[in-house]
Amino acid sequence: MPDYVRNKFGLTQERLASWLGTSRGMLAQSEAGTKSLPGRSSIASARLVLASLGKVLVLGQAEAQPGPPPLPVPAPKLEPLRWRRDECRYRSGTLRRELAAMQAKAQQLENRLAALPSLRAYPGPVSNPAREAGWLALFEGEAEDGLRDACGAGPQRLLEARIAGLEREAELLEELLNELPPIQ
Repeated sequence: MPDYVRNKFGLTQERLASWLGTSRGMLAQSEAGTKSLPGRSSIASARLVLASLGKVLVLGQAEAQPGPPPLPVPAPKLEPLRWRRDECRYRSGTLRRELAAMQAKAQQLENRLAALPSLRAYPGPVSNPAREAGWLALFEGEAEDGLRDACGAGPQRLLEARIAGLEREAELLEELLNELPPIQ
């Protein structure tokens, strides 16, 4: 028996050997070309090979006959597709709110960086110059770290890409749901 038939139908050797009424070892030897299948297994094998070509083996006739039409492919279950579409929409909405909060936080941190030159340019006296210098360094460091790692342009673009992916997936699922026939 040619192994392309087994591969065509996605059968393991065990499953096909069961159909043929033989052992997996005998089938493996047949596929390797070292042994032939016994009589009944050979007939079952011929039936399967012909069925893969859309034909029916009829004993006593020289040629195989055309087979009946194939069974219809079952309609897909729509509920998992709807669930995933809705999940994508929900998650993208959640991420959009997260993005808005991220943008608001980024604006606050950018405001810090914008104010720093003026704060440092103050010519008047301060009660504790070392403490003020430390506070301004912390004020600046938090802004730079936050913009770089948490809410600046890079993190925002990553989040926008996730949102775009989810929204596109939801669109494709919606198109698919509109194209598929309803389950009867």
